[in-house]
Amino acid sequence: MVSGGFDMKSEIAKLSGRILEPVAAKLAMQEQLEDAASRIRHAFEELNAKRTTADTDFANVAAAILEPIGPALNEAEFARVADRLSGAMAGFCQNDREKSAA
Repeated sequence: MVSGGFDMKSEIAKLSGRILEPVAAKLAMQEQLEDAASRIRHAFEELNAKRTTADTDFANVAAAILEPIGPALNEAEFARVADRLSGAMAGFCQNDREKSAA
């Protein structure tokens, strides 16, 4: 949906790429980058379509989304990307939570 020049799908795609930036070269070499970005885009599209609850555990959600790329990364790399994804999802949903609390 385009509203005032803002394209949510495009912005979600950009965000997905930014989340994976720290490990993009490593995943690209193993041909997993596009799959990981696609999984992240899908998760954000789902978050955009549905409301989350205050008790949503974004850390576990992020780990589940990134689980397929886990073997390609060392522990620190996985933790960094999972933290970036978890934080982005929490921020993405923050406005939704503020509206439902009002």
